[in-house]
Amino acid sequence: MIKVKVPELLKARGMNATDLMRHGNIAYATALRLSKGQGTSISYDVLENLCKLFNVNVKDILEYCEE
Repeated sequence: MIKVKVPELLKARGMNATDLMRHGNIAYATALRLSKGQGTSISYDVLENLCKLFNVNVKDILEYCEE
């Protein structure tokens, strides 16, 4: 299972889905899903935008967890 760690990143920075949409140049529906740690896929563009916004690497956004 892949865990989306965006909710933790948002909380640490005092941000919400709307901030993610505005500052990360991400569609609101996608930002809302990510802010809840949900989703079944993510585009490279969105992943790159998240890395830039949070100044982190991909491993800080996504994590593989054995079920």
